[in-house]
Amino acid sequence: MTKRRTGGIQRRSRASDEALTRRLGSGSGRTLDWRLLLIGAVLLLGAVILLIVLLFGGGGGPSNRVGTPQIDDGQVHIAEGTAGSGYHSVPATSGPHWNSATAPGPWGVYSTAQPQERLLHNLEHGGIVIWYQPSQLDAEAIASLTSYVQGQVSTERFKVILTPWGGADFGHPIAVTSWGWLLYLDSADVDRVRAFTGDHYQDAPEPNGGPGPPAV
Repeated sequence: MTKRRTGGIQRRSRASDEALTRRLGSGSGRTLDWRLLLIGAVLLLGAVILLIVLLFGGGGGPSNRVGTPQIDDGQVHIAEGTAGSGYHSVPATSGPHWNSATAPGPWGVYSTAQPQERLLHNLEHGGIVIWYQPSQLDAEAIASLTSYVQGQVSTERFKVILTPWGGADFGHPIAVTSWGWLLYLDSADVDRVRAFTGDHYQDAPEPNGGPGPPAV
């Protein structure tokens, strides 16, 4: 009789252990499923946020534009012949500029150095000015820039100027400017000039200002 009672107790103990094991195993599975769902939800949320940033935050910021943004030095008008001051870049991309019958100047190619106070008015009206240091470019490079500008002024995007630079050395052969933007170049890279023009043309305080297209 003693042996049978012991055997029954042992069987009941094994059954209880097996039941407990099944409950623990089942509970562990549910916990694992819950954790997997949480991880999946976090990953999905992260993917959605990344997509929103790429679609709405990554295409139009300054870091994606051609050239370097410059400090806004204002739009003060000064008398013709007066030297401007307080510019934060060389050449200037904004700031004091002439307001007279000869400023802004005609679009196109200049053979003599123009005062930046004159052509800053062209930038204010949405134009692009390409400055070059004659002593740092050969004739072929100047001819390449000249050809680009001559071709450009015959299009609807005619607000482009090429002129020698007569001021202090700015450390590069070429500087391409628009209102508030500057691109230095060490060679006559017309593709970069074209990209800058496309990115900043008419991007200025008074984009509809004159003069009109040159006679071609």
